[in-house]
Amino acid sequence: MPRNGLRVLMPSIVDPGVRRGGAWTVTRGFMEMIGRDPWNAEVTVLAPPEPRWRALRQAVSIVAAQWTDVPAKIRFLRRRTYRDRIRREFDRGAFDLVVVNGSDLLWCLDDAPPGCRTLAIVHNREAQIFGDQVAATFPRAAGLRRRLLRDCGRLDEFELAGLRKAQAAIFLSESDAAAFSGVIPGLQHMVLPPQFPGPPQRIVKPPTARLELGFLANFAWWPNRDGAKWLVQEVLDRVRGDVRLHVFGHRSRETLPPHPRVVAHGFVDDLRQIWAACDWMVIPTRFGAGVSVKAAESIYHGMPVLSTHFGLRGLPVVEHPQIVRCDAAEDWIAFLSGPESRARCGSRLPLEVSRPFDLRANAPRVDDFLARLLAAPPPSDPQRAADGAAAGRHARADRIG
Repeated sequence: MPRNGLRVLMPSIVDPGVRRGGAWTVTRGFMEMIGRDPWNAEVTVLAPPEPRWRALRQAVSIVAAQWTDVPAKIRFLRRRTYRDRIRREFDRGAFDLVVVNGSDLLWCLDDAPPGCRTLAIVHNREAQIFGDQVAATFPRAAGLRRRLLRDCGRLDEFELAGLRKAQAAIFLSESDAAAFSGVIPGLQHMVLPPQFPGPPQRIVKPPTARLELGFLANFAWWPNRDGAKWLVQEVLDRVRGDVRLHVFGHRSRETLPPHPRVVAHGFVDDLRQIWAACDWMVIPTRFGAGVSVKAAESIYHGMPVLSTHFGLRGLPVVEHPQIVRCDAAEDWIAFLSGPESRARCGSRLPLEVSRPFDLRANAPRVDDFLARLLAAPPPSDPQRAADGAAAGRHARADRIG
């Protein structure tokens, strides 16, 4: 490790200075980890600019993808000005490590200088998200759906090709790690669920006449909007009148139409207000990939959680009476209408369930992983890199959680 600290270049799908969504939480947690001893990292973050006409650029990217080899999701972010910024940083100085924060940006590795050590942080399996979105958005438009699913196939190939160029990867999800490592032999990787730097809190809500549900999410992401609408239309309208839903987070005020038992709070800076106001946190998501960061955060802070099985995908399994999994609307209705939903929310989860998400507890494993990555032969030496890859095929993948 360099004497004055690790120099890191991070092309990133999110700007860590803008607090929004699960990707921001994951990014800040990783930056805090490498900002500590022994790394004391100096991180240069390059996030793509937000398009002025987002919907128009999405449409243009989708149309252009039909006649090129570049998938629409990649074309959306790989703008010339952004790529030039990354190239200038590569030219400006030597970095000890390049961290590609998000699979959408793995194309950055094409411009990485020889010998540069590289790490990918895989938040989601992007092709899976895109495929789910196409199927959910165009259930009857067969022709358009076929074209978009062809682009989804190209995105899957693009994602795999990009990940093969990285020396190592950190996955948030156990299932994503298994899927990718199964088709990329020798991929050095670890599974690191979302990490939270502050101590876990246990805030118990005083009993009230209502059963208060909380849905904390970034509602700019379509699976969260879908889940909120499903929860209101299929569940809330069919349960007892003392059940009320609170939605918190970016664009939560715009997601649902007015409803007598829905309270939209918008962005809430202090999450303790949410823990104190809710009996259960709900995760009604049915689509997506990766992990639900807000589910992890709720569990970390001891909140009782009512979720679909899909909503807890890829996270360390927690078996506890206050972690309830239901998929069918009828099962949600039965639980929320029955006595157990009121009896089980009077306390908070035990502290030991927080450990897989505790940054301080997991930092030694991350330190060991990074130390091995930085000590490995640089990829510019073909023979040493091949020897390292061969050794990796026989090594046990480092996992956390």
